[in-house]
Amino acid sequence: MLLDVKHMSLSLKRAGKYSKILDDISFYLEQGETLGIVGESGCGKSMTALSLMQLLPDKARLEGEVDLQGQMISGSSKRKLEKIRGNQMSMIFQDPLTSLNPLQTVGVQVEESLILHTKKNKKERRKRVLELLNAVGLPRAEELIDEYPHQLSGGMRQRIMIAIAMACEPQLLICDEPTTALDVTVQAQILELMNEIKRETRMGIIMITHDMGVVAEVCDRVLVMYAGKIVEEAHATELFGNPKHPYTQGLLASIPKLGRRKEKLGSIPGTVPTPGSMPNGCRFADRCPYVMDICRTVTPQMIQVKENHQTACWLYDEKGGNENATTRSHELETTLYN
Repeated sequence: MLLDVKHMSLSLKRAGKYSKILDDISFYLEQGETLGIVGESGCGKSMTALSLMQLLPDKARLEGEVDLQGQMISGSSKRKLEKIRGNQMSMIFQDPLTSLNPLQTVGVQVEESLILHTKKNKKERRKRVLELLNAVGLPRAEELIDEYPHQLSGGMRQRIMIAIAMACEPQLLICDEPTTALDVTVQAQILELMNEIKRETRMGIIMITHDMGVVAEVCDRVLVMYAGKIVEEAHATELFGNPKHPYTQGLLASIPKLGRRKEKLGSIPGTVPTPGSMPNGCRFADRCPYVMDICRTVTPQMIQVKENHQTACWLYDEKGGNENATTRSHELETTLYN
């Protein structure tokens, strides 16, 4: 197993008191696997990534265990983390324009990880930088190495970010909305590049996105997050073909279907609760069309509904009335596919 996360919780201090941003997150990632983490804005996807990298404010409280290839990295010193980041695990951030230094050339920024984590001399580092620029499909690498981020297009900047992340051949790559600011054609090229990298290196990838089309394109397995908790986990084909949680159903209902005409796409009423005002019980209860009394008082736990498919919903737990689960599930599926 490449990555094993157990009971990870994150609290941040706001207005003098701590609010829980992530609540008891547990998941794993195998080598050569792409794991998608999906959900609306504010669900905790990006904070999960930053918690794994431990790029958090000084007063953040991070609990739980994060095991990377048998090495416990949770609670590690700043010095140890500096050796791990960019070397064993790397991250591609959402906006490459703000992530890249406008005062440094492309070559200097790609070379930085090589200086920090390898013993290559200047000539060897330049050769490696050119290899990386060519590997991510950038043209005229010899000229590009001396240019600045503002001289490049959005797609080129994102490829630079991938080159930086890949410089030391990490075992784990975390991608936080890597295609959000790109047009459809460039997005497809970046996703194909990610697939190529995974095939060639057997690297594990965590793909954080709100775009279910991206999930279908590159992910093997999917975690669905809502209000700082995981509410469903399944293989990608299983999740798209047989979603169980009402929130997942709502996300999929909002996607246009090719060949199916609808006057209005599905939507989920309401908004994600803020960290300081989480309701009791299921956090999705106020927005769920199938809410029961137990949903508002008791938090559902993750249970297995099929092989390699788990969800946290009282519809599928005997305490919530298991005899109604089949009927309610059919109602949800009817809502989604009709």
